[in-house]
Amino acid sequence: MLSYVLTQAVFWLCVVVFIRLFTFQRGDARFRRGISCLAVAVMFSAGVTIIHILKGDLVLPEAAWPLVVLLAVFAVSVWRTGGNLAGVLRPESVTYTGPDRRQAQQHIP
Repeated sequence: MLSYVLTQAVFWLCVVVFIRLFTFQRGDARFRRGISCLAVAVMFSAGVTIIHILKGDLVLPEAAWPLVVLLAVFAVSVWRTGGNLAGVLRPESVTYTGPDRRQAQQHIP
């Protein structure tokens, strides 16, 4: 039973990733050929996974739940960035550095 649930979860997570990346509109974002090729590779992998699950060739074992969690985190990240794969891979900008923290601690009354 758990195997069936994990397989269905992977199917729907791959559908979400594929559709969100496929419907990405660049707008003001910079074009990066490497990121575009990576997005195509991710869409291809998600699409092939969807096809294999539909054909019945891919059934996840019960021990694959960590992989499903990892895919869920990735799918949420892709969704939150609007399909911008560069936004998923880009580290957050640091707005609070060590010297700033030390200066803030000195001014505490």
